[in-house]
Formats: sequence, structure tokens, C-alpha cells
Amino acid sequence: MFFSYTASVILLSLAMYGMWYCIRDLWKWWLEPRLVSVPSCSFLIVVRNLDYRVEDLLRYLAHEIERAEVDCDIVVVDVSSDDFTALILERLVGDIPIMKVVMFSEEIRPVSDAIALCRGSVVHVMDLAHRMSIDDFMVAVCGLLRQDYQDVMLKRAAR
Repeated sequence: MFFSYTASVILLSLAMYGMWYCIRDLWKWWLEPRLVSVPSCSFLIVVRNLDYRVEDLLRYLAHEIERAEVDCDIVVVDVSSDDFTALILERLVGDIPIMKVVMFSEEIRPVSDAIALCRGSVVHVMDLAHRMSIDDFMVAVCGLLRQDYQDVMLKRAAR
């Protein structure tokens, strides 16, 4: 033998470790093609009486869109809010250039009427007024923009 037993074990371990990382990187590269262009998307968000959280949620969404570098726009539909949600949304339109705000009464179907304002080829509808919780919204945004779920789950568990 050319090397001692200890040196042979160490060299073999390092070779296996390097081979594992090489195979893992090739597998990730094969599963995540970078040559495909991501289609533009729109987030249609239905809100009602969320003045205490709407600003944080929309700023978070705008930040994640900017971080993901995806062509997206945000259309927010306020369905008959009787708190300060409408005022906060009007102020946010000036701060977030990719956002549009529409006010509807409860009798009108907000999704079918507001979908015409979305410019993306894929529309993600998030109903914070009736169906979705705020934590589910944050997890869905990360999932849709292909971010790491673990960061969101750690923040969620920290609360």
C-alpha cells in the first residue's frame, strides 16, 4: 500500500464527500432550468377591514417581488371596508409603483370585475377578506415567488 490505513480512509471520505456535492449540484441544476423565462404575474388581493395589517402585508409583498426580480403587479380590491383600510391603500399607491387599488361594494363580485386590471399572464388571487389568514398569505407569497419556506416558517414559529 502506498498510504497508511488512516490516510486512505481520510482520502476516501473526502472523495465521497466531494462526489456527493458534485452530484447534488448537478441534480439541482437539472431540476431548476435557468433558461426558461418566468411569465409575468399579477397578485389580486381582496381585503376588508385590515387597517391594522394591510400596510405591512403589501410592503412585504412588494419587497418579495423586488427580491425575486419577477415582472409582477399588485391589484388590491377593497370590499366595503368601514375602517381606515381605504386611506392606507390610497397612501400606499404612491409608495409602491406596481400597485393599483380598486374599491368595490359587497354586492359586486370583486374578483371577476378586478381581474381585467391585472396585466400579468398568471393571476394569483388571495382573498384576505374571507378565506386566507395573514400567516397563510406570507407563506403563499414565498411559495409563489420561489423563496425559501424555511425562513417564513421560522418567523412564523418565533411568534
